[in-house]
Amino acid sequence: MIGRGIGGEAQSAAMEDGSRKARRRNGRKPFRRTGRRALTAILSASLLLGAALPAAAAADAPIAKAAKGRIGAGKADAAYAADPAVATARPAAAVAAPDAAPVLEAATFEEIAELIYGVMKDGYGERATVLYRGSTESLDQKLQQVFKAVGAKDDDLRFVLKKMTWNWTSTAYSATIDYRMSYWETFEQTEAVNEEARKAVQSPAIARKKEGREQTLAIYEWVMDRFRYDRTLEEHSAYAGLYGKNGTVCQGYALMLHRLLQAAGYESRIVYGKSKGDLHLWNMVRLDGVWQHLDATLDDPGAGKSKLAYFLRSDAAMAADHSWDRSAYPAAGR
Repeated sequence: MIGRGIGGEAQSAAMEDGSRKARRRNGRKPFRRTGRRALTAILSASLLLGAALPAAAAADAPIAKAAKGRIGAGKADAAYAADPAVATARPAAAVAAPDAAPVLEAATFEEIAELIYGVMKDGYGERATVLYRGSTESLDQKLQQVFKAVGAKDDDLRFVLKKMTWNWTSTAYSATIDYRMSYWETFEQTEAVNEEARKAVQSPAIARKKEGREQTLAIYEWVMDRFRYDRTLEEHSAYAGLYGKNGTVCQGYALMLHRLLQAAGYESRIVYGKSKGDLHLWNMVRLDGVWQHLDATLDDPGAGKSKLAYFLRSDAAMAADHSWDRSAYPAAGR
């Protein structure tokens, strides 16, 4: 059997706030069959990543086992995954050809998720081949669960990912799966944004503020002072928000605020949901043990006009014009 899947396509559309252009892009394309049972699935990020990902991953039996990922002997890419939790074995001198994808081995679908996450995390790897040995029953659905599980591990990586595609050939008890990934930012651009975030939180304007609400407000206003909304709906990264000529959409706002809050030592989440019925991203932050919502995009209507209507809101207050899968995020009080 051969097959193909795509995750993350139309993520750009999924992040826009009411645009007709966005809604046209966000539809699911129909399935088509190739060969005897081959399936091509084109799935938007709103379908695969918008659901309660941790719950979905936990519900998948093969994805509930302990990871024991290992790299195929003699075919490990030298750049791949220093994280020992991702790769438990790695030949010291084995280096793949420059253009070859790292070849990895897995015996469970959880292992596949761990390995692909490691490839992505380590420098935004763009290719990987997984040799899977196990039952291939419902393989297409299982690989969609792998995609969800990868997204559930890391909010930043989840929303910097632009698209992931996977192609496979399989027998009843084995499969070779080829992955390709693309991103809204290069790894170097993300590093530049992270460095800017570190400098910002160490600056007197933020560092001298009292920890908690006062410092969070300074971070919030830092974003709104520097970012503007991209009316072309083309830019989706924090890097574009900082350095691009057109600004960025809510995705870039949420990524920047997330990185700043984490650089300052706060727990932060990026929330995927809707605002006034339109797909949207915003943030949550934990202050004094209590989670609260922040929406810098909607509080930034234009230069010099920032407001605080969506700063540190409870679930009840945010639900007035936002909606999200509450089972996927911590409860917010106050």
